[in-house]
Amino acid sequence: YVLDGADVKVTANEWELESGELGDLGSIREEMMYKLRMYYYNKIFTSLSSVWNASNTPHNFTNVSGAVTEAVLTNAIDRINRTTSGVKAVVGTRAAMSPITKFAAFWSKDSSTVGYSPTLIERIMAEGMLGSYYGANLVVLDQVFDNFEDYRPQIPDNKIVVIGDKVGEFILYGDVKTKQYTDPRPTPPQWYLEIYQQFGMMIWNAQGIYVINIT
Repeated sequence: YVLDGADVKVTANEWELESGELGDLGSIREEMMYKLRMYYYNKIFTSLSSVWNASNTPHNFTNVSGAVTEAVLTNAIDRINRTTSGVKAVVGTRAAMSPITKFAAFWSKDSSTVGYSPTLIERIMAEGMLGSYYGANLVVLDQVFDNFEDYRPQIPDNKIVVIGDKVGEFILYGDVKTKQYTDPRPTPPQWYLEIYQQFGMMIWNAQGIYVINIT
């Protein structure tokens, strides 16, 4: 493993902190931990979705126009079921994954619909997503934006990754560490809270990863 470091820092002057407008220390730390988790999700998903492209594999990558289709997703799951002991998850943002709900409750043959599940349709209408499709768990990632001005998405909205069982590992090296201090030199004093942690990732079976690229 080659370890990297993740760091989240919050700073405010003591007047802002004492006013309560930023929340208490518990809520601030909870939001920082959420940002740290989202950073990990972004790193993992971006890395996995970059393993394959149209140039380096004819088998584990496909382009699809507009939105994921039943044929494309089924083919991807079938491929990963052949290269691993089974699909662990189908992962993407809600924008990329939502079109699955348009076909997940139906079964077709020879281009004609031959069956559907009222229960699944009710669940889709109520929740907007299903927990699984074709034997694979569906994992929907919350989109994260860099800031409220530019509002640039940090997780690719145009990729869905089908991940097989035991294709690699993501590790956290040690607990989340905390650094907190107040700089007394400015007036009012400036307060700092920082959390940081080491992490690493390794892929040992790239054939167990399938990338669907939405164009």
